[in-house]
Amino acid sequence: MKRAAAAAAVLIACLQAEGTAQTGRITRENLGSPAERAAAQMAILAAEDSRLALPDDLHTPGIDTRRAKQREDIGLLMELARSKDAATHARAVRALGRFERRELIPELLPYLTTGSPEETAQAIAQSFRGATLAGDVNGDQIDQALEALMGVGAIPTDSRRGPGPIGAGALAIGRLPYQRADQARLAESYLLRMLRAADTDPVLRPAVLNIARGMEILARTQTALVTLSSDALDQLRNIVLNRRRDYEAVTRIEAMMALIAARGVDEETLRLAARQTGLKRLAAVVLGGAGAPVTPTERMELLTELLRDDSTLTRIEAVRAWVRQESRVTGCQRLLEMLKDPAVPVVLAALDALGDSCKDDVNVTDRLTGEAKAPGTNEWHRASHALVALAKRAPGRAFIALLGGHVQHETWQVRMYAARAAAMANDLASLERLAYDQEDNVREATLSALRRLKGDESEPYFIAALGRNDYQLLRTAAIELKGAKPTEPLATALLDALRRVTAEKRETSRDTRLALLERLQELGTPDQVGAIVPLLRDFDIPVAQLAAIVMQQWTGRPQEIDPQLLPRPALPTTAEAPTEPARVQMKSGKVFFIDLRSTEAPLTVARFVRLARDGYYNGLSFHRVVPNFVIQGGSPAGNEYSGDTLYMRDEISSLSHGAGAVGLSTRGRDTGDAQFFINLVANPRLDFEYTVFGSVQKPDGIVEIVEGDVISTITFEKENNSDRKEPAPSTTVAQCYAEGASGEPDDNGCVVPLRSFHRRRQFVPPPARY
Repeated sequence: MKRAAAAAAVLIACLQAEGTAQTGRITRENLGSPAERAAAQMAILAAEDSRLALPDDLHTPGIDTRRAKQREDIGLLMELARSKDAATHARAVRALGRFERRELIPELLPYLTTGSPEETAQAIAQSFRGATLAGDVNGDQIDQALEALMGVGAIPTDSRRGPGPIGAGALAIGRLPYQRADQARLAESYLLRMLRAADTDPVLRPAVLNIARGMEILARTQTALVTLSSDALDQLRNIVLNRRRDYEAVTRIEAMMALIAARGVDEETLRLAARQTGLKRLAAVVLGGAGAPVTPTERMELLTELLRDDSTLTRIEAVRAWVRQESRVTGCQRLLEMLKDPAVPVVLAALDALGDSCKDDVNVTDRLTGEAKAPGTNEWHRASHALVALAKRAPGRAFIALLGGHVQHETWQVRMYAARAAAMANDLASLERLAYDQEDNVREATLSALRRLKGDESEPYFIAALGRNDYQLLRTAAIELKGAKPTEPLATALLDALRRVTAEKRETSRDTRLALLERLQELGTPDQVGAIVPLLRDFDIPVAQLAAIVMQQWTGRPQEIDPQLLPRPALPTTAEAPTEPARVQMKSGKVFFIDLRSTEAPLTVARFVRLARDGYYNGLSFHRVVPNFVIQGGSPAGNEYSGDTLYMRDEISSLSHGAGAVGLSTRGRDTGDAQFFINLVANPRLDFEYTVFGSVQKPDGIVEIVEGDVISTITFEKENNSDRKEPAPSTTVAQCYAEGASGEPDDNGCVVPLRSFHRRRQFVPPPARY
């Protein structure tokens, strides 16, 4: 709050220095000097970083002061939005949208015609995430916004000026939260009209990408109100088929995703997509669905081709589709053959699938038994995934014999997977041993099963867990204790854990502390009320609110809270902004580069850069890897609930979560903890939900990162010659089955992967593959 006031004071000082303080509004509109523009930028950043959801029914002197200051911040942003400096205007409008308040929409609507229509359209759509205005039961505000957006997105009278804001307007129209079917139908009609116009006019054609994005969102989110018309589906199919060769891959992919969302992929489109680079993975998605528009025989033939594709992502999706549609009919031999694949993620996908498929097939069980032997030190993924798959289908004597080697393994991830497998097999002895593991992520994996198998007799394991410091472990322990028998040792352990975590004064401990408080509310006693009193002045509003509820339940008296919020970090300066991309050096030797988006996400980029320069990410891993979705890293504890001290503010923009986009991991609005994720494929469901603050320069280079891969360093520099790896010669990746640790192409043109799963390299000629 003080920083916001200081930034505003600097801005006023700049204006006064120009001798124009008496004409504040005019000068703010002009912002003629670089100093004024820089001060305005700092004021906008301060207002965004101070943004905080304040409960309407919470009134304390401190909270009311912050609420008043937030109103001042919004007023300043409204003032700066009137600026004739284009950058200042756009940033202020974007910041207003990020407050997600529908009451600000009337202030934004005029800028569709007097300011930046592109930025304003997205700010309006983002504002609609806020609560519905009192009295607007019929969606009148949506009607008003839809009319305004369609007006600004009309076909320009002078086609030489390009598509103008058609694309931005169409994207915003697709995002509006329609309440009535006639609204959604009107939106669909507008999008179709614009798509036809842009498809036939080369000048307007750049807008097609965002129009297709708008259609995809509309088809995915408004199924209860509207379905895309046959004309709209035909138009999208024409874009995918691309007979005139007018469209780049990214536009065709967007149109294909819109068709998938609308369930409008027909035979011709599917057949073409299954043979087109960039569309093959999406074809596999369709083939894996229940309504694929081809015969079972053709579906099997297409999937067989896709299982042999050069793309790792396509082969993974084809494995999933085979499991859903073919394994029940034709068996699991194809999946067994995929265990020879040269890409570790494909092998892991096949192993995971075999755990749930063809359970009566003894050959599959025997193969998994052979795969599940205790792994080596570095190459553990294959064996651990095989162990979990085996636990699903055959948790008998052979499985138990194999489990021991995993339970005692030196690599903690192996022991964590062993805990998951033991939980599936109800192997109590292994669970009891792993419940006291030195690694908290291993302990966490045992708790649910121990509670299920032993009931209240599992109390010692939970008390031991509550004595640790890992946030995820503590949270899981508190959640799993729901319904437990109240005992003094449990109540004491819960309270002690809550005290320890609170003493660390980390905003990002919220989820853990709320879970501990909820369980204390159930299992604690009024004798502990004195220890809860300090939480009425906690640094986190939700924790203080819950503490008041617990105390009222115990004492029968209402409690007042007075949260004492933590100070925010220093605002980023121009000097801090890197001019070079982020160079991520992996321990495996792999290197990839991230182009940072400081314009759209300055606060996120600044925190990422500061932490990277301080060495925060050095030695941390990608702890979460979901094939054909995301990889996620940057957690000091290697799990979802460990991160930096202070929450980061979301900086939602129109940037899409396409393949290679780098996003900020959160657990709710404005709860980033410096963990980040990288999209392995286009994930439109994440758009406008998570901050995009960068993009990987070569997304194909991160596809084979696996769980536990360690980040050595993150620096800021351009790619040099030593970072460049020459591609393998003409031999396709699906022909190379390799073992080794160099990552270099061998004399046959086969790239030897960093993570091996065969004892010697083999070259398999094409006819012998299947």
